[in-house]
This record gives sequence, structure tokens and C-alpha cells, in this order.
Amino acid sequence: MLKTAYSLKHDVPFSQLYYPGQPASGRTYPVATQQGMSKGVKIFCIMKLLSVFLLAACLSVSARPLAQEVTVSVKNVSLKEVLTEVERQTGIYFAAPVNVLARSRPVTVSVTNMSLQAFLAKVLKEQPILYRLEENTVFLSANTLVSLHADNVGYTALFREITRQTGYLFKYDEETLNKAGNINIDVTAKPVNEVLDRFLKAKGYKYEVSGKTITVREAPVITAEALYGAANAAASLIKGRVTDARTAEPVEGASVVVKGAKQGTTTDKQGLFSISVNPGAVLVISSLGFITSEITVGSITFLNIKLSVSVESMKDIVVTGMYNRKASTFTGSTTTFSQEELVKVSNQNIIQSLKNLDPAFQVLDNIQFGSDPNRMPDIQLRGQSGFPDLNGEYGTNPNLPLFILDGFETSLQKIIDLDPYRVKSATILKDAAAKAIYGARAANGIVVIETIRPAAGKLQITYNGSLNMEAPDLSSYNLTNATEKLQVEDAANIYYSVYPTEQASLLKRRSEVASLVERGVNTDWLAQPVRMGVGQRHSLRLEGGDAYLRYGVDLMYNNVTGAMKGSDRRTTSGAIDLLYRVKNFSFSNVLTVGANRADNSPYGDFQRYTLMNPYYPKTDANGIIQPLISTNVVRLPLGFNTTVLTPLQFLTTTDQVLNPLYNATIGTKDFSNYTDITNNFNVEWSLKKGFIVRGRLGYNKQLTSADQFLPANHTTFYTWTSEALKYRRGRYTKSNGESSYINGNLSLNYTRTFGKHQVFANGGYDISERKGDNQTYIVEGFPSEDIDYLSAGFQFSQDNKRPVGSPSVVRDLGLFGAVNYSWNDRFLADLSYRASESSQFGANNRWGSFWSAGAGWNLHNEKLFSQLGFIQQLRIRGSTGYTGSQGFSSYMSYATYSYIFGDVYANGNGAKLISLANPELRWQQKRDNNIGIDLSLFNKVDVRADYYIGYTDGLITDITLPPSAGFATYKANLGKTQNEGIELRLNYKVFSNPKKRNSLSVFATLAHNKNTLKEISNSLDTWNDKRDAESSVTGTVSYVDSSSRNVLTNRPKVRYVVNQSMNAIWAVPSMGIDPATGAEVYKKRDGSLTTKWDPADQVVAGDNLPKFNGNFGFNFILNGWQLSSSFMYRLGGQMYNQTLVDKVENANIYQNVDKRVLTSRWRKPGDISFFKNVADYGLTQPSTRFVMDWNMLTFSSLNLSYDLDKFPAVRQLGFRRLRIGAAANDLFTWSSVQVERGTAYPFARRFSFSLQAMF
Repeated sequence: MLKTAYSLKHDVPFSQLYYPGQPASGRTYPVATQQGMSKGVKIFCIMKLLSVFLLAACLSVSARPLAQEVTVSVKNVSLKEVLTEVERQTGIYFAAPVNVLARSRPVTVSVTNMSLQAFLAKVLKEQPILYRLEENTVFLSANTLVSLHADNVGYTALFREITRQTGYLFKYDEETLNKAGNINIDVTAKPVNEVLDRFLKAKGYKYEVSGKTITVREAPVITAEALYGAANAAASLIKGRVTDARTAEPVEGASVVVKGAKQGTTTDKQGLFSISVNPGAVLVISSLGFITSEITVGSITFLNIKLSVSVESMKDIVVTGMYNRKASTFTGSTTTFSQEELVKVSNQNIIQSLKNLDPAFQVLDNIQFGSDPNRMPDIQLRGQSGFPDLNGEYGTNPNLPLFILDGFETSLQKIIDLDPYRVKSATILKDAAAKAIYGARAANGIVVIETIRPAAGKLQITYNGSLNMEAPDLSSYNLTNATEKLQVEDAANIYYSVYPTEQASLLKRRSEVASLVERGVNTDWLAQPVRMGVGQRHSLRLEGGDAYLRYGVDLMYNNVTGAMKGSDRRTTSGAIDLLYRVKNFSFSNVLTVGANRADNSPYGDFQRYTLMNPYYPKTDANGIIQPLISTNVVRLPLGFNTTVLTPLQFLTTTDQVLNPLYNATIGTKDFSNYTDITNNFNVEWSLKKGFIVRGRLGYNKQLTSADQFLPANHTTFYTWTSEALKYRRGRYTKSNGESSYINGNLSLNYTRTFGKHQVFANGGYDISERKGDNQTYIVEGFPSEDIDYLSAGFQFSQDNKRPVGSPSVVRDLGLFGAVNYSWNDRFLADLSYRASESSQFGANNRWGSFWSAGAGWNLHNEKLFSQLGFIQQLRIRGSTGYTGSQGFSSYMSYATYSYIFGDVYANGNGAKLISLANPELRWQQKRDNNIGIDLSLFNKVDVRADYYIGYTDGLITDITLPPSAGFATYKANLGKTQNEGIELRLNYKVFSNPKKRNSLSVFATLAHNKNTLKEISNSLDTWNDKRDAESSVTGTVSYVDSSSRNVLTNRPKVRYVVNQSMNAIWAVPSMGIDPATGAEVYKKRDGSLTTKWDPADQVVAGDNLPKFNGNFGFNFILNGWQLSSSFMYRLGGQMYNQTLVDKVENANIYQNVDKRVLTSRWRKPGDISFFKNVADYGLTQPSTRFVMDWNMLTFSSLNLSYDLDKFPAVRQLGFRRLRIGAAANDLFTWSSVQVERGTAYPFARRFSFSLQAMF
């Protein structure tokens, strides 16, 4: 029977405890008043804390310290220094009376990956110190000295005497201990452990010390037969546990094999394994997504193995957002990028990073809005699969990819505002095998983003900060200065008239302009609304916990300061991430709260500044910005020569030139806000081996608002001088929106390996509801800029006499299943199926079916190739399947009504039918076909190539109805497109030294995409005719108030024609400028020549899509320095040079113009010129003369960083990581077509300086 006794009191008062890591006065430790609690109580407490975000759990996390490993190599240092280092590595605290450490001996030890328990036993063995563990603190106490003098004494009496002298209590089996007999003892002032070692071990007993209790047991006896059997087997049983080094979660299915032998095993769901091996054997531990580890078997029989994730091994897993797949057996087309790869090319946002890494992910260059931080980008993945939003009927861009964040659907806006340093990886799903599991939402491709999960261990703090600058890039503008502009005006004879009275006023005006030029007035209007924008980003992450409960807290503030004055985007967000494991259950909850304010520049449209004449002063003589700069005398052409539209006579009038700077000096408002709350809950239940049940529930709520206030003195109302308009001056536009999204998912997942067969299977269902409601109010009549609240307005806008709104509700239900199979890691197959129902579609077609099938062959595992030695991977794969799209209005298939507000009948409003129902309206379906090859050679070269062709069928378009129907159109599925392309990615490791972490690698990518219309509806023919009619309007260059000019009439129109590209440029063939007359000569469809432009003669003059586009760059790491760069290019394709049309040939001479106006226009017979007669006032219509081949190269990123944590002094300060860096984006853009870029908002070059710290 064991005799037991327990001491519940600390042998040292807490006030006297010393902590090696910090001065005694700088640290406190909470006293534990309870040794434990029931599991039921723990679960209840945890669930209760979850309801209040469980933040308190972050402060009371316990660890399993003795299972942790340490690596220490020191010589003749104090015990205090050793324990301080152990504290830093493990997060375990040490507490001891000061006098205990003072009496310690110097330590010399060198161990690698030794368990903490073994390390303490080794280091403290020769010290007069004992230890005990309570929670995550090791308490040290003096190994009390004893003096014992007795002959023929039993062990029971010996223990009583030691208890009397030291206070230690003994636990032992008296019957077993009596077998040892009596002993003679004579020791003076010897440590207790030395006495016990001497008199117990000699008798075949062992002991363990836990706090103030010493447990004595009989040591196992190894017989000669056992020794013989062990020698004969030449092996011992080794057990162990494999965990994730970051999260401390068990790694299930990890491979544990003996190096150089066929012997091996795998870990169970708890990460445990056992294997019989010879002493000195090397175990190779590997698992999908982790760095392979090798461990030599020694005397330790239980191994704690921690596997780390690397950039390369992360790509062994394909994260789909619903399940993970082994990349080596997956047949889909995907690309994955780690956080390190993403932030190397841009720390602005994830979208910009992906643009610089994968050519299939295209952010279309927005010539108009440039680098506006508040403008959402236009994104396409593998090209355009459907029609653009022709009539504003889609809820989002109909070609926008689907974004998945940690398994839940999210918006582009949230991805833009997501902290890049929270991202673990980003995976792009491209073909049917990869994306068909998402069914009706997957036609445009999918971007899956996975964030970092909390890491186990003591509290870890990570900080990322950057100072970001945006410098406006105005290099594409080639405008005249004041002197040159006056020369242009003289050449155009705008100051000449045959009428003496008009000539006098014109000469007076020229004299005024010349005087300004002579005085040196040369205003750089382009520089007035822009600035060097200086913003900042700060993110802080706190994480910690153990294998059972982990927590993470993220805080982020990001202020993007745009290149135009007053243009800003400020985002603040916070997230609490909690994970809890109990038995076979795992729970996680992520609560994210974000707030954003986006301010548009009060300086307005940048184009207004490009039109301002440089001789206009920006202020009056007193330095005050006035609303009116000048009143020009303008000659308007009347009557034209029909050949070249030269005017026969002019009408002289005046034109008021308003100062665009003035509106920034008054109380305008133009901003928007949103508040976003997202809570994602996951539960995982591990059943029998291989089966896992997963459940997800996500909820998102977003509140939005937008305000635009234009005071009465805004230049918009400058000409509102009549009595009827005066009281309407001043306008406030207010919008409010509310949206919610709830979705749930339940799935059963199965993984099994039997023999040469490996199966991954998933099946389940999901359900979702999306609601939205938006209202907009326009109120006018605000007499003062100080009266800027909505209710102070005079009335609702007469153009919009009541508030308008657009509520929507969409409900979806889906069933899905997917299987991945591989035989001997050679032959591969993927199958998936999804059935989806949506309230968006017609009553007879609510359900849609989507499927995919993929096959692959790992040729590198065939004997023929594996024996070559230089082929690490050679896989061919192919897939086919159907996906769908549904990003349009909620009620397209319904009959919809609107109230009649103008008339009242029987004391009520009537209603009228405004659109017809179509119960047959169904999903747009896309058939994707893909074949690809993956190749790795010499451990240096990686090649990935894909060819794809897709067909989008059942495009939702308008069908034109006869007038007798009472409606012009209704919605139907009629339209088909083809999308075809190739992708190629090449990586080459020039050299690599993993031990020193030095490497140099280069990469290059190439993509080609082409779309073709195969079938269209009759409404698109009608739409084409309407656009042609707009172009056929004969017009002249307007010289009065260019803001009212109908610029649509001189731009190429988008036309949709069967067997043509949706990006085709349509124009009339041009033979050039006739040297005799200066008129443009066109070629008609019948081959004849004419000087009259006719829309019926339009042909496909080019395609805006490039023949090829891609990226290339390098990554260089040397002794802590990292240098990387990336370039983007496009080759082939065409652009219509609208700049030459607007700023040269159709230039408004009364505004600033391109310098080429001075030199390149036709002036007299015989001139060979690209531009027509300078006296031709006709509006230039789209012609092939301005269609130009477009090649472009952009230096998209340059990043330099240095790791300071390589220095011991930095690590001694507590830093685990300390890195400084500098980066630049969009340093320059070279283009074969010289156009003005950023007409409404300029492009910008971006620079940043960053600091990353972890401690």
C-alpha cells in the first residue's frame, strides 16, 4: 500500500521569488488557488467566454512545458543565464529564492532539441537545487542538506529522519521496500538527492521528486534472457508525437520512416506513432506542407517532433477553401503564393501582389482613374467569360472572380482592405477540377485566401509597420507651356476676324494674354491638385496558447494617402481568433470588426487641370483664389465647306473660364464610410480513423453611407443665376446601405491510405442568404456652406423628387461531393459534383448541376524516369467540367412592379408592371477544358504549363420584343462565348545554400488569352445599331465648356458581333491624309475611297487584348540581405490613341493642348502629315489611323530588406525577428503608344519603408 502525503503550501513565499528573465521588481506571478477543475466546467467556461469574445482566455493559457524541446550550447556560464535562455525558447517561467541561484555552480552544456524534462535533469543534476512544476512555472528550491548517522537502520526510519530535517514527504510501497533490508549510513551535510542516489539505486530502486514529494519505486529488472532478446532483435521501440511547430496541433498522417530502409509508419489523429528501430538509426519525418525533418535515435524513447512550414512545402497543399488536397495527386490548375512572396512584390494589398505574380490574374489598367485609392479595380481571371455590365443590371462586375477568405465568401472591398501581414497564403483556382465544387459561383475563377492561425507557446507579439508614399506620375502628359500655347493660338488664327468690331475685341484679348506671358505667368496646373501622399500602416498581432487552447488578436490601422490632395482611405480593423481542442473536437471562432472612411479629393476631376491654359494665374492680384479666372472671346464656326469642314463664317461669343481650385477652398464634402462585422465559427469532429465532420457558420453585417455636399457657391452652380435656379443652388446627396450575409456548411471528410491506394473524399451541403438595402436622397437648396446638414435643404431635387432605393434578397442551397484518388502516387483522378438552387432564377429552373472530372499521371514515379535522377517531377494532367455565374440583379426572373406616385385612385396609389417574368431563366454555364504539365529538373528548374478553352453558354441578355408586347425587352438565356489561352511559368534556382539561407532564383511567366463571341441575342444587334447611330452624328469640335462636350461620338464603340472578340476595336479603314487637301480618305466596304465617314464601313481594326502578357524578375538572398524585383509586360494587341484625337486633331484651341499641335498638323497643299488640316473643325470619327500596336513594360516592384535578428545583441533584446526594408512599386512604365494616363485621377509611383518585429 502506498503511503502518501501532500504539501499544499509553497516552501518559498512569493514575495521572495526571483525570475531569471527580469529583475525581481519587474515581474509578478499570480498565485494559483486551485489545482484543477472538471472538464465539464472548463467547457462551460470556454463557451461562456466565447460569447464575450473569450479575450480573458488569452491571459490564462496553460502549456505542456516538459514536452517542449530546447537547444542550448554554453560554456562556463551562470545558471541564471541558462534559465533565461530556456525561458526565451519555451515561454516557461522560472521562480527561485535569490539565495538558491547565488549558490549555483557554473554550467557547461551542449544539447540540441532535448526535451525540457531531460534538460533540467541534466543541468540540475550537479546543482544543489530541486525543482517542481506548477502550470507554466518551474519553481526552484535548495536541495536541502542532511546529516544522517545510523547502523542497521531500515528505509522507513531513514525516510522519517529526512522528512524531519527537510520537510520532504515520501510515497512508497512499504512491503516492496522492506525487501531491501537495513543499511548503515554515515553522511554529513550532503544534498538529499546525493544521499538517495547512493542508498536507493544501489538496492535497485528509483525515485522521482515532484514539489515537496519524493516517490520511491522498484526499478525494473532486465534479465539475461531479455538482454539476449534485445541484442538479437537489435532494435528498440521508439514512440513519439509529431506537431506543428507554430500551432502545436498534432499532425495526422505524417510519415515516419527509417532512412535507407523500407520500414515506416504514420501518425494517428493525435500525432502519435511508434516504431522499432536500431540505436543510431535515422528517422525521416515528413508531412504534406511541412519541411522534412531527420532525427537520429539515441537513448530517448519518446520523441517530440515539431515540423515547420516553409514557402516551398506550403505549395505541397492545394487549399480550396472547402478542403485541402495533396498537390502531388491533384489534377486541377492552381497557383499558390505565400505571405513572403506576396509582400515581396507589394505591401499595398493582396490584389496588387497577385497582379505582379500571376499573369492569369489581370487587373485591367484604368487609364481614366489611375491610382485612385477609392476606386475598386476591374479584375479578370483567365480573361472575360461573359458580357460586361451593359445596362447596369449586375450587382457586381459580371467577370469578377469569387473571393474566399478562410473558407467563407467575401467581397473585393474586404480583400482590398485586408492586412497583407495577416495572410498565410493565396491560392488561385483556375480550371474545373479546382473550382467546380463552388458550382454556380465559380465561372470567373476563385481566389482563396488563408490567414495565419494562432501559434502555440508563450505570448508572442508581432509588429509590422510601414511608411508609404505615393508620388504622382505625370510623365505621360506633353502639354504646352505659356509661350507655346500663345504660338498655337496665333497659328490657329483665333485672334483674327474680318469684322473690325470683333477684331478689336480679339486683339485686346490677345494683348492681355501676351502681357501675362511676358510677365512670366506660366502656371503648372497639373501640379496644383497633386501631392506627395504620405501614409502609414501599423499592424499588431498577439498570439499564444498550448495544444488545447490558442488565441490570436490582430489590430491594424492603414492610412492610404492618395496622390491627389484630400484623397485618403483610412481603415481600422481588429480580429480575435480562438481555437480550442477537447478530445476529438476542435472549435475555432474568428470575430473581425472593420471600419473604413474613404475621402475623395475636393479638387475634383484631374482632367479639368489638364485643360487649363498655362497663362491663367491661379489667384487674383491679392493672392486669393476666385471662382472665375477669365472671360474669353470665342469664335464659333458657322457653315462649313463640305469637303474638309472648314468654316465659312464664325460667330463670336464669350466663354467663362472657372477656376478648378476654387471648390477646394469652400466647405465641400465627398466621402463614404462602412462598418463591417464578420464572425466565422468552425467545428471539427474526428470520428473513427479517416473520418472528420466539419461544420461552418458565418455571418457578415455591413453598414455603409456616402455623403456629397456641394455648397451654393460651388462652381457647378456658377451659371445658375436666374430666379428659378437661385433657390436650388447647393446640393446634398446622401446614401445609406445595409447588407447581411449568413451561410452555413456541413461536410463529412474521409481520408484513407490502404496499400497503394489513397483516397480523399468530401461531401456535404451548404445554405446561404444575402440581403441588401440601399437608399439615396438628393436634397437641394443650401444657401451657405456652413449649413451642411441634410434637413436644412429647401427641397428634394427636382430631378429626383423622392428617395430611391434598391432592396434585394438572394437565397441559395447547395449539395456537393468531391473525391481525389491516387494509385501508388502514379495514376490520379479527381471528381466533383454540385447541385445548386437559387432564388434568382426562374421558377422552372431553380436548380443547376455542375461537375468536373480530372485525371493525371505522375510520370516521375515510373521506373523509366525515376532512374534518370535529374527529374524530380513530371506530371501530365487534364480536366473538364461545368461551372456557373450569378452576379446579377436579384429579381431578373420575376415580374416587377413600381408604384404610380403621380395619380391617386380610391385614396391609394396604383402600381404598374415594369418588367416581364421569365420562369425559364437559368444559370449561365461555363464549360472549362484544361490540360497541363508540371516539370522539375535538376532540383533547379520548375516549369508549369497549361492550355485551356472554355465555353460560356446561356448568357443572360435582353431579348427585343415587338411593340405589341408592351415592353421593349425581357431577360433570357441567349448567348455563347469562347475563351481560349495558354499559361507558362518558369522558375530557375541559380544557386541555393539552405544552411546559410543564401539563394538566387529567377522567374518568368507568360499568358495568352483570346475571347470570341459565338452566339448573341437580337437585342445586341439592336444595341450595336444604337451605338452606330450615335457615331453617325455629324459634329464639330466644341470650343465652349468642354465639360458638356459629347465625347462619346468620337470614340470607338464596343460592338458585339458573332465570331469576333468582345475586345475588338471597330473603326473605318483610313488611307491617311490627302496631301492635296488635308482631308482624311476612308476606304469603303466595296473598296472605293471617300472623304465621308460612314459607320457601315467599320471593320475590326485591332484587339485591345495583348497577344502575350506576363511577369519576370528575380529573388536574391545573401547573408541576411534580400533583394527582389518584378516586371510586367504586354506584347501585341492594339490601342486606340484617344489622346491624339482629343489633344491634337480635335484639340480645343481655347484650352491647353498637346505640343504636337505645333508641328504635326497639315497646313498647306503638299504637306505629308499624320493629322488632318488644322483648319478642319470636323469631329474626328473612329478610324484605323489612330489604332496602334501596343507593347508595354512596367517596372512593377523592387524590394530590399535586411534581417537584423542575425546579430546576437538583437536576439538578447528579446527579438525573434527584426527586419527593415524599403520597396518601390510602379517605378516606370514604357509604352509604345504615348497616351495620357490617369485623366480623372493620376497614376502614382509608390515607395515604402517597413519594419517587422517579433518578440
